[in-house]
Amino acid sequence: MKKRHLPLADAVPQAAVKQTGSDTCSHAVECFTLAWTFGMLSVFLHAGGWLIWLFPIFSIGIFCMRKQRKYRNYLLIAAIGLTCGSALRMYYEHAVQQPLCALDGTSAVCTGTVTDSDSRTGDRTVYTLRTSLSGIHTQIEWFADAGMQSLHIGDQVTLDAELSGIQPDFRYHTAMYQAGRGRYLRIYHANMLDYKADTSFSIPRMLHAYRSTITDRIRRAIPPQEAGLFCAMLFGDKTMLTDETSDALQQAGIGHIVAVSGLHLVFFCGVLTWLLRRMQCPAKMIFLLQIPAIVLFIMLVDASVSVFRAAVMVLLTASAPLFGRYGNSLRSLCIAVLLCTAVSPYVIGAASFWLSVSGVLGIGIIAPYMTAHLTCSAPLKTFLQLCCTAAAVFPASVLLCGESSLLAPFCNLLILPVCTVVLYLGTFYVLTGGVLSFLMPAAAVLCRLIRMTAGFAAKLPFSHVTVYRMPVRVTVIACTVLVCCTLLTACQPKRIAASALFSACLLTALHAVSILAERNDLNAAVLGSNTGAAMVITLEGHTVIADLSGTPRNAQYVRAYLEKTGISGAELLLCNAKTAAAYQAELSEYAIQSVVLSQASDFRSDETVCGQQPYQNADTAVQCGSAEIRYTDTAAEICWNGIRMIAQTQSEQLADADIRIRTGKNGTVIQIGDTEYQENNLLLHITATGKASAAPL
Repeated sequence: MKKRHLPLADAVPQAAVKQTGSDTCSHAVECFTLAWTFGMLSVFLHAGGWLIWLFPIFSIGIFCMRKQRKYRNYLLIAAIGLTCGSALRMYYEHAVQQPLCALDGTSAVCTGTVTDSDSRTGDRTVYTLRTSLSGIHTQIEWFADAGMQSLHIGDQVTLDAELSGIQPDFRYHTAMYQAGRGRYLRIYHANMLDYKADTSFSIPRMLHAYRSTITDRIRRAIPPQEAGLFCAMLFGDKTMLTDETSDALQQAGIGHIVAVSGLHLVFFCGVLTWLLRRMQCPAKMIFLLQIPAIVLFIMLVDASVSVFRAAVMVLLTASAPLFGRYGNSLRSLCIAVLLCTAVSPYVIGAASFWLSVSGVLGIGIIAPYMTAHLTCSAPLKTFLQLCCTAAAVFPASVLLCGESSLLAPFCNLLILPVCTVVLYLGTFYVLTGGVLSFLMPAAAVLCRLIRMTAGFAAKLPFSHVTVYRMPVRVTVIACTVLVCCTLLTACQPKRIAASALFSACLLTALHAVSILAERNDLNAAVLGSNTGAAMVITLEGHTVIADLSGTPRNAQYVRAYLEKTGISGAELLLCNAKTAAAYQAELSEYAIQSVVLSQASDFRSDETVCGQQPYQNADTAVQCGSAEIRYTDTAAEICWNGIRMIAQTQSEQLADADIRIRTGKNGTVIQIGDTEYQENNLLLHITATGKASAAPL
C-alpha cells in the first residue's frame, strides 16, 4: 500500500492528546504570516517598490478565483498580510528609526533608568538606559567614565549627553547587531546632572545580583576557559569566552549552545515540569506556574529575540492540550513570528531572529516531515533530522553571517548530548544557589571536552564554507526560493530532497567555478580607518599581508578580512616592530609562513611573530604568485602583468604609476586612470586581461 504524505503544514509533530475540540484545516495564519514577513522584509531591504506590482497581481488572482472560495480567501489573506507587514515597517522607519538616527552628533538632556550594566569594555562601564528622545521611547548605551560612581539596575540618572550614531565598522557587526535590537545611538561623553538611587524592591536587580554571584563562584571554581564556556551556556554571558573558542563553536556548527535560545528555555521548562509533576501538580497548575517561571528565566539570562520566540511557542504548545487541541509547531512558530515582529519591528533585520526561526523550522517542522516514514535505526534518523536542520539554517547563516558549518550534523550528534549534561549540572547548580559545588569539576571536564572537540572539528579541511561572492549569494537566494516552493506545494519528501540536492550541487559547482575564475586575478584589499592602512594581496592562491601605516589596529581589519574571505593563512607578513605584537595577537590562529620587519628592532632570537622568527629588512622585494612586491616601511609597489601599482601615504610625493593608492588622515583613495575611489576598506580587483576596478568591502 502506498504511503500517504500529508501536506507540510499538517505533518508537524502533534501532541499525544485526544482532540476534543474542532480544529480547522485552514492555513490562514500561516498564509498571513508568510505575506506579513515578506512585506516587512521587502521594506527593510529597501525593495518596497516591488510591492506595488504585487497588488494588481493579487487583484487579478482574486478575480480569477472568485468561484473558488478557498484559494480566493488565501489570496485575500495574503494581500492583507502583505499590506499590514509593509505598512508597519514603513511606519517604524519613519516614526522611530529615522528620527533617532537624525540625532547623531547632537546634544540632549535625557533622563533614563538603568536596565543593565557591563564592565567588560576596558575601564569604562557600559550602562543600558531606558529613556525617551524626541518623544520616542528607546534604549541607549552609555559608556560611563572610569571615575563615575557605580550605578545599579533601577537607578535613575539625568545626563547632558552628546549622542553618537552607531556607525558600521568593517571589523565588527556592531551596527547591524544593535539595529536588530532597536538601538541606533550611543553616549560616549556625558555629564551627570542628577542621580536618584532606587531603594525599592526590584526583581530585575535581585536576579542580576544573583546571576553575578553565581558567575563569580563559577569563575573561582574552574579554569578560565572552561568557566567562560560554562557561563556562556548558562546565561549567554560571553565576557570570558575567548575568540578562539567562539570561532571554533561557530565553525563546528554548535554556536547556538552559547546563545541562550529555545534549547535552553525548553530544557528549563522540562526540568520545571518534571519537578512539578513529582509534586503531583495538575496540568493546568503546571501551565500557570510556567508563565512566571519563563518570565523570571528571561530576566535572568541575556534575553534575545530567540528567547521571546521560544517563550511564545512553549506556552502555545503547553496550552494546546488544556483546550482539547493538537499542538501545531508550524502554527505556533507563525504566531511567535507575528508577535515578535509586531511588537518589535526592528527584529526583522536581526541575524539571531532569522537563525532562530530557521532552526525551529528545520528541527520542529521540516525534519519530522522528511523522516516521518523512514524505517531506519534511531541514530541514523536523528542524524538525518540534524541534516535537515542544518540545511534549513544554511541560507540564513550564509547570507547574514557569511559562512556556514558543513560539519554541523556530525558535531551536534556528538557534542549536543554532552552539552545537555552540562546544562543539567548548571541548572541544578543555579537552582540550589551554588551549594552543589561538587558538580563543578565534572562541568569543567565536560566543557573542556566540548572545547577540544569543537576546536578539532573546526580545523578539519572543509569544516565550514565561506560565501562572500555576490553571484554565489544570489544563487543561494534562488535555491532557497526553489526549495521553499517545493515545501509550500506539499511535495513528497523525495521531491523536496531532490530539489535540495540539486541546489547543493548547483551551489557547489558555482562556488568552485567562481574560485577558479578569480584564481588568476589579482585582489588587493586596502583595509583600515582614517590614518591606518594595510593591504592583503592575493593572486594564484598566494597571499601577502603588507602593513602600510604602522597602526596596531590594522591587524584587526586584516583578521576581519581573512575571516570574511575564508583565507586560512599567508605566505608572508610585512610589518614593522610597532605592529608586530598586534598581528601576533590577532593572527595567532592563522598559518603565516614568514614574517619580515621593515625596521630594526631588539627582538631576541627566541621571540617569534605568528609562530615565525621575523627577518629584518628595510627594503624588501618578494613574490606573490607571478606578481612582484617591493615593500618599505610606509609604501608598497606591486608589478604584475605589465601594470604598476603604488601604495603610499598622502604626505609623500605622488609616484608615476598605472594605479595609485594613497592613505592618510582623509582615508584611502584609489586612483585608476582618471577615476578616483575614496572610501575606507576598498577592494582593488584586476583581471588577467588588465581591467581594474575598485569596490567597497
